[in-house]
Amino acid sequence: MQKEYAFYDTVGIDFPLDETIEWVKTPCKGDFLVANYPEAEALIYAPEINFYVAQSEDSIAHKITNVAKLYAIRSVGFDFAQDVDYSQEVGKKLLIVTDESEHEALKSDLSEEMFTVMLLSPSMILDLNGHIGALHVTLKKEDELLELECDQVLWWNAPKFAMKQSGVYDPAVIGLEEALKTLRERTGEYHYKNYISYDPSICQYHERREEICGKCAEVCPTVAILKEDETKHLVFSHIDCHGCGGCVSVCPSGALDYTQMPRLAFTHLSDYFRESIALIIPNKMDLGVIDIPLREGVLPLMIEGEKYLHEAHLLNLLQTSGNPIVFYTDFISKGTGDVIRILNEIFEKKYHKKAIYVCETTEELASVFETLQSIPECCYGINEAGLRKREIFSARLAHVVGEEDLGVVKTGEHVHYGDMSIDTDKCTLCLSCVGACNVRALTAHPEDNSLRFNASICTNCGYCEVTCPEKDCLHVIKDEIHLKPSWFSQRIMAHDELFACVECGKEFATRKSVEKIVAIMTPLFMGDDVKLRTLYCCADCKPKVMFRAHMETEMKEVKNG
Repeated sequence: MQKEYAFYDTVGIDFPLDETIEWVKTPCKGDFLVANYPEAEALIYAPEINFYVAQSEDSIAHKITNVAKLYAIRSVGFDFAQDVDYSQEVGKKLLIVTDESEHEALKSDLSEEMFTVMLLSPSMILDLNGHIGALHVTLKKEDELLELECDQVLWWNAPKFAMKQSGVYDPAVIGLEEALKTLRERTGEYHYKNYISYDPSICQYHERREEICGKCAEVCPTVAILKEDETKHLVFSHIDCHGCGGCVSVCPSGALDYTQMPRLAFTHLSDYFRESIALIIPNKMDLGVIDIPLREGVLPLMIEGEKYLHEAHLLNLLQTSGNPIVFYTDFISKGTGDVIRILNEIFEKKYHKKAIYVCETTEELASVFETLQSIPECCYGINEAGLRKREIFSARLAHVVGEEDLGVVKTGEHVHYGDMSIDTDKCTLCLSCVGACNVRALTAHPEDNSLRFNASICTNCGYCEVTCPEKDCLHVIKDEIHLKPSWFSQRIMAHDELFACVECGKEFATRKSVEKIVAIMTPLFMGDDVKLRTLYCCADCKPKVMFRAHMETEMKEVKNG
């Protein structure tokens, strides 16, 4: 039977491999899913396998198990991936934007490669939009506005707005040789994927009367996510997406997920790190420079998008492994950075230990390996199937807190949690706030006519406050996590008894809502007893009361002749 995993021995290993792995003695190409060397042309190249074998201080028995785990971890991402392959035809219309005259020679060289090359000064360009293979340039020439189309652009010292479009390369940043290599590789049929999946039903921006959220578009380094202000719809351009995942880490509700590693996939992946220390390394980082021993129990985790990890991911990994997490990276995203600070504060309060370390250099990494302490007391497991991001984090964090009161942790600019207060004297239980909440933090309970709230799954968006029709009734408390049991359970925020129709006895509204309407309408009805009585009637009885009064009036008029 054909094996999916290939291992080409380039480091001289002295231990046997798991039976699921085919040991390749010489470089070859095969129908493999995962391989430890690029020449195998497997679907997935996993450089962390050779890195682990060469640097790990684990025993031979653990190395045998862990090498198999590294292959399986990569397989999990492949099995659960939700990405779709797309392609775009990219022609040879090339625009070079520069003030340097020597680039005429570059234009000539590229023309020999059958590129149609246009050379423009940056001062002429007013706007650039579109995407690779279909870029549209607005320029001004002698007071005349012109439009031109091209497939790709070389722009020295390109402005920020230009670099947001796919197909634009700045040789001043990446070097001319790399820029030319990239545009040549992308000429013809350009293949790309959707890195982001989207659930508008829990989006905090989608079709809301006011802009409550929009963090994803704010942190996107390209034009892959745009906001349509009129309709309050998000528009996704997958061809412009770099796959960094920054939008996922700041999405408050979990409406965005990373297709290369969906939350369910990460749950399965975490199982391979039980009793191991996860060393997270973005794929862009060079493993070759980490020339230090890997402490016993350390297992590398290579991730595709360096910015997508959020609080549900990281707390899952902490509670599954029972060990701190180590990041080796030169960049931490805004969302992930907030989460790391929050989790470190919580773990310091509870366990007096650090949860997550961030290392930019091998020296920092070596120092952390010497000092970090395991956290077996944090271990906890839940079934995450069917749960949303906030619900996962709530259930896991509730276990950390237990029955204690650990105080308050402030959240940050990009990750929001909080609380709310309701003036029960003003609340009529109209339930507008429940309709406004699409993450199930606010719920109505007809069994006892109550309005309940779970702070731990609230996104702190404030849309309930905007929606509430009563003045100064509902207030959102911003950016606080209260580390006490009551913060994780449903609290009754308002309660009332039902009012029975004075005609038929059917309960049709809360007493407070009826009293409010009566207070508003009584002055307007100016002592009209019939109209006043309708205020205490259900919808079915109101017209009956009015009709009966009308008929009685007519009968009196007939009698009085």
